[in-house]
Parts: sequence; C-alpha cells; structure tokens
Amino acid sequence: MAKEEKLRSEIDDKYKWDLTKMYKDGQAFEKDFTKLETLIDQINNYKGILTSDSKTLYNYMKLEDEIDVIFTNLYVYANCKNDEDVTNKESQKTYNKVLGLLSKYNEVASFTGPELLKTDYDVIKKYIKENHDLKEYAFDLEQIYRYQPYVLGEKEEKLLSNISELSMKFKNNFNIINNSIIDFGYIKDAFGNDVKLTNGNYSKYIRSEKRSVRKDAYLKRSLATKKFANLISTDYEAYVKSCSMIAKAKGYPSNLYMYLFDDGVSEEVYDNLLKVANDNLGVLHKYYKLRKDILKLDILEPYDLSAPLVKESNKKYTPDDAIELICKAMHVYGDEYVNQIRKLYKDRCIDFYPNKGKKSGYYQNDSYKGIVVLGNYNDNYASVSSIAHELGHAMHSYYSKKGNKEHLSEYAILVAEIASLTNEMLLSNYVINNTGDKNLKLQAINNILEVFSDNFFGTLAHGSVFEKIVHEKIYNGESLTEEDFNNIFDKIIKRHNGSLVNTSEYSKYNWSRVPHFYTPFYYYKYSIGACGACYVAKKILSGDKEFLSKYLNFLKLGGSMMPLDELKTIGLDLTNTKVIEEGINYFSELIDEFMVIYNS
Repeated sequence: MAKEEKLRSEIDDKYKWDLTKMYKDGQAFEKDFTKLETLIDQINNYKGILTSDSKTLYNYMKLEDEIDVIFTNLYVYANCKNDEDVTNKESQKTYNKVLGLLSKYNEVASFTGPELLKTDYDVIKKYIKENHDLKEYAFDLEQIYRYQPYVLGEKEEKLLSNISELSMKFKNNFNIINNSIIDFGYIKDAFGNDVKLTNGNYSKYIRSEKRSVRKDAYLKRSLATKKFANLISTDYEAYVKSCSMIAKAKGYPSNLYMYLFDDGVSEEVYDNLLKVANDNLGVLHKYYKLRKDILKLDILEPYDLSAPLVKESNKKYTPDDAIELICKAMHVYGDEYVNQIRKLYKDRCIDFYPNKGKKSGYYQNDSYKGIVVLGNYNDNYASVSSIAHELGHAMHSYYSKKGNKEHLSEYAILVAEIASLTNEMLLSNYVINNTGDKNLKLQAINNILEVFSDNFFGTLAHGSVFEKIVHEKIYNGESLTEEDFNNIFDKIIKRHNGSLVNTSEYSKYNWSRVPHFYTPFYYYKYSIGACGACYVAKKILSGDKEFLSKYLNFLKLGGSMMPLDELKTIGLDLTNTKVIEEGINYFSELIDEFMVIYNS
C-alpha cells in the first residue's frame, strides 16, 4: 500500500505546537478582535489634531502601540492555524478575517502619515525635547520622517492601502496553489515503496542516496510545477504590477529602491553583492566539481546538487535527540540561551512533523503571546539543522522582545538570517569536533557548504538577479508572460551552473515555486546572513569572549537602530566587500577541509 502523508490528527500532540497558549479558544480570539476594532475606530479621534501638541502626539503613538500588539497576536495565531492545514476552510476564514481588519486599519489610518508629515520635523523635535514621555518614540518618529518625500495625500494613501491589500491576495493565491492544489503524485522510495510526494517531504527524497529516487522526485515535482507555471506567471506578474503601482505613485525611482529604502540600503550595496557573487562563481563551481568527482558522474544533474556526498549515518534523530544536540552545540552562548531553547520545546512551541495540507518548509514566528516554530521534520541530520536555524530566529526574537519596548522589539529581516545561519554553523562545527564517525563529520561539513551555497550563491547569483530584472521590466511598463519568466530564469541558471551542471528542460520553471519572490527583495538578505554567519561563527568558536558579548547585545537590539548600524556593532560593514569575500574564502577553505578528511 502506498504511503500517504499523515493527517494532523494522527501526529502525537507533543510534537505539535500548542496555540492555546496564545488564545485559549475562539471566544478569547474574538474578544481581542472586537477590542482591536474599537481601537482602530479611535484613530479617527486624532484626525486634524494629530500634531497639535506633544501630549496628543504621544497619546496617538501609544494607541498605535496597543493596536500593533493586538494585531500581531491575532495575525500570528490566525496565520499558524491556517498553515497547519491550508485546506481547512475555517482556518482560511479566520486568516482572511484578520487580513480584512488590517485593510480597515490601513484605510482608517491613511490620514495619519500625510497629516504628520505636513508638520515640520523641527516642530516634532521640539515636542520630543519638551515632553519627556515622547522621547520614547524619538527613533520611531525619525524613521517616519525618512519617508516624507514618498508620502501622498490622504485619498491617495487610502487608495494605495487597497492596492496593498490586493497584493496580499496574489501572495495567498500562490500559497494555496503551491501547498494544496499542485499534486506531485507518487514516487518509489529507496525500498521500493510507493510514497506520496509533497512539498513537506521533497527535501527528504531529493537527498536520497539512490539516484533513481532523486530523479523521480525531481521530475515529478517539475512536471507538476510546469502545469501550473502559466497560472503562477499570471498571478506573479499581477503581484509585481501592484508593487510597481505603489512605487510609481509614491515617487520611488524603482521597485528595488522602494524595498531597499526600508532598511536604508542603497542600490549600490545590492549591486555590489550581485557583482561579488558573480565574480566568484568559480568558487561555487569548485564545490560542484567536488560533488561531481565524489559522486563519480560525468556531469551533474539538478537532482544531484543535494545528493549526500557520503553515506548518511543510519542514526535517526527524534525531536528529543534534536533538541539535546542543539543545546550542546549552543552551550557557547551560555545558560540563558540554552535554557530558553529547552523551554520552547517543553512548552510545545515547535510544530515538528509534516501533515496533509500543512505549509511546506520551516519558519519562526513570534507574537507578544509567544514564539512558535513550524517545521517539516524528517528525523535526519538536515532536519536537526533546520530546527537549529529556526531556533536561532526564535532566540533573536526572545532577546529582542526582552531588551526593548514593543514598538522597538521587531528586528529587520536584513539582520535576521545571521542569527539563524550562525546556529547551523555552530551545530555543524560541534558535530565535526565531537564525533568519531567520519561520515557524520563529512556530512556536517557538507551541511555548512550547502548552507552557504544555497544562501549566498543560490540567492544572489540567480534569485536576486531574477527579481531585479523582473521588477525593472514591469516597473518600466513591460508585460511578462510565462515564456518571458522562463527565458529570464533560464539564462541566469545556465550562467550560475556553468559547464558542470546539466541544465534540465525543467530548470527554467524553478522561479515559479519560490515563495520568497512574493516578499520582494527579501532573497538577497540570506546572502548577508550567510556571510555574516561565517564571520560570527568563526569569532565565537575562536573563544573571543568580548565578541560573544557584543553578539549577544546585537541580538537584543531589536528595531532600535537602522539594520546597517546594528551590523556595525559586531564589525560587519556591508559597504566593504571584503566582508563578503571573507565568507566566500571560508566556503572555499571548507571545500578543501572536506577533501582532506574524505581522503584520510
């Protein structure tokens, strides 16, 4: 009998997150929802008087805080319930209900930006100076005034908020297509069993030691994706057009500029990252050659890029095993860090195993009621590493919320991946130094190689290039079809792969299965995380106590500084490409180390 993915009800409760810690029941959720509706209505009380005096401005900022806290709690809960099973109609209804309230908030609050920015910033600085309470919001107000050139009138901002809500629908369409409509069919596993292939278990089978299993998984997913590429292309083009409408209306010179502006990143920094990645593709190809030689292949196929380079250890890691191993690897951070990881596990904040209809992949999310981690765990080392990654985000959230008031507790995505990828590197280094199993040692090194390859070269050398081209074309008025998207991606992937990897006829469709493209110019931030993690992990492992203290303080900064300034507190200056090149050099050194151990 074919193996089907389990229903959620068939999974042991101790391996599922307990969302009742956020909201005990539907009644508690509705109570907060009703309260939020009332608070949103109160925003109208400030129309026309928002900047009349410092006390009024302070009271409005406090109201915004209260709204943000409750909305975050409602959204995270509804999002998690929806992701447990994206086919569940009640969960979809609840999620859409929260999105609808967000739309109402954006519409009601559309006057606040224009009204605030009509007041000279010198007046606001005077208010901050005379009102001690308002000093708490000095940084927030400074950030608001950064956007002064790009804020329109009330009517225009209201219209743009509606367009923004519409763009969320395109994103939701993709998630439904990707997680519940596309059917990959069945494959034969390594033991000849028929297995239902899903987004949740694909990573397991594309890493199979048996090449026929990898090939079958790759082809089945590719064929299924190809069938929906035209639908996704229509959806994605509409999404990018909605982004362009907002960018043009606000006066941004490009979509790229608009999305980089949030983090204070210049287009020059972005382009430098792309250039460094492109100039060093030879190092990536060195890794591909290592793969080709060890796998004894004349040429690599796309389904060989995640193949195990050594026989995988037969050891299976239960969730208990995973948490124990992660805690041992993270002991370098100190007791507080480790104890909080144990608490997250004990309190059932982690949703480990895949189930039918569950959102694919891994993520961490946090509200003011708690931290949660979603996984699609497969009991192998790669899954342990993925949990370690998300717990890096979880601990970043823990320290950020502990170290800041609510309105300054949300760290930027730009700095987020450093905390997560550093954990993967520390985990691998711990395994390398604490096992006598040569294969496991090599597996751990290769895990770092894969992390860097995927998160640096994978995001920069094709993902981020694709985004820049697509957004630029659509911003400039071009209409793009499935064929256009395929052609753009095909050219990029061929340059990225070089002569060592055969470009499959399906490779050009890979753009259509990347959820990150629906969060514009998010992808490149992984590259900063990859290089930053190399830098941080090497410093910590060297025993540099002073740096460790700086790093833990970095995790506590939340959103209290601009992201590039936060990075500078640990010595990372993105305007200096040497920082990026150091990460690439570390990647190259690990390739050499792998070969030394492999040949020993």
